Order: sequence, then C-alpha cells, then structure tokens
Amino acid sequence: MSTYVISDIHGALEAFILLLSEIGFDPESQEDELYLLGDYADWGTHSIETIGYVMDLDANPNVHCLMGNHDLMFLQAIEEDRKMSFPSMVWYETNKGFKTWDDYEKLSDVNKNAVYDWLLSLDFSIDIRVGKKLYMAAHAYPYFGNRGNLGRIYTQKEAVWHRAKFDEDPFANYHGRKKYDALIMGHTPTSFFRYCRAGKIVNEPNTVFFGKNIIDIDCGAKVLEYPGIGPEYDNARLAALRLEDEKCYYVR
Repeated sequence: MSTYVISDIHGALEAFILLLSEIGFDPESQEDELYLLGDYADWGTHSIETIGYVMDLDANPNVHCLMGNHDLMFLQAIEEDRKMSFPSMVWYETNKGFKTWDDYEKLSDVNKNAVYDWLLSLDFSIDIRVGKKLYMAAHAYPYFGNRGNLGRIYTQKEAVWHRAKFDEDPFANYHGRKKYDALIMGHTPTSFFRYCRAGKIVNEPNTVFFGKNIIDIDCGAKVLEYPGIGPEYDNARLAALRLEDEKCYYVR
C-alpha cells in the first residue's frame, strides 16, 4: 500500500487526471491512500469540473480531502450569495474566483447544495502515520482543533492562509503529546521556498520542497493556463508525493 499527497490543483483537471494515472491510483481498489490538501478550484478553467471530480473521489474511504483558502473563499461566496449579496471581489477577481463562480451558477439547485455541503464538510488538517513517521497534513499550517490553549497561532484561518517560512518549525508552539516529523502543506509555491533558501531565483521546473520540518508540495499548477507570465508558467507543474519513500511525481 502507498500513501500519496497532492495539493493546489486549481482547476487543472486534465493534469490531475494524468497525475493520478502516473501514480497508478485507483480509488475503487482501496489499495492506496490519497490525501488532497485543498485549493481544488480557481485560476483554471475547469474549476467546477475539478470539484465535481474530487467530490466523486472523496466518496471513497481511502481518499481524504482538506480545506484550502480558495475553497474557504468559495464557501463564503456561496453563503454571501444566499444572503443576496455578491461574492467578495478579492476572491472573484484577484484570486480568479470567477473561473469557479461563473460555472457554479450554471449548476442545478441540487448540485449547488451538494457542492456547498461538501465544502462545509472539509477538515482543516489530518494526521498521517507512515511506518514510524507521523505527519500532519494541512493546506498551509497546523490545525489542532479546539485542543489546548493554543491562542491565535493554530486557528482555522491560519491553517489555510498562513505563509510559513522555509526554515520554520510549524510545531514550535505546540506542546501536546504527539511528536510530528513534518508538516505536509501546499499554499506557497515551492519556487518561493527555493528562492528563500538559495538567496536567488532558481529558474528550473518546480520540485517538492523538503525543509527540516516542512514538506511543501505546491509546484505552481495554478498558472498552467497562463503562458504570458513567463518563468512562473514555464516552471509550473502539478506534483504528487509518495510518503513511503518520498518519491515525487510531476505532470504539466
């Protein structure tokens, strides 16, 4: 059995399906575990189709889906719409939410409710044990629920929005009994961490970033449909990481 993690698909449905084929993941066989760390939509033109595809995958017990900041913004947009208020322009325009919203509005009421209920059900973190290692997976930063007096550091908002530093220990302020080996996350394109560690721009295809306490798997797939932005597009890929041996898979 293998354990795979993928994050930040951003409507790149064709690349996502190709990546699942690359790793040989068959949800019906239930031989492998798949963890998806959020940001299923926005930017890419197949955002609603991607959400529908992921929802179908999530019906299998060996697929585990988490909340991302774009998913949370989409959820909030639906709630605003139900109050007869237009979704936030910060999400709709700046974060390319219109790619998602315009197709969402074409759905039937039944399917709209299904999308809303699914978004509402997404967890903000999950523990993954592989052999002797214990990981926490979250979109951006650890989240421990309501356990302990952790203040504002480990909130749901931070779990999807916080920009961790490349050399940060995200568990430094957690004093519980569990001993995590690393946080597996997306949210921040790995090119940024690579730049911070090298002190210069590294113009080559994005790869999974392995820090001391952080593993970042967001290889910039959100810009796969934006060739005009230069190196960021040239180096963008969608990545999967197999935890048993830390083997990485990439597609464009």
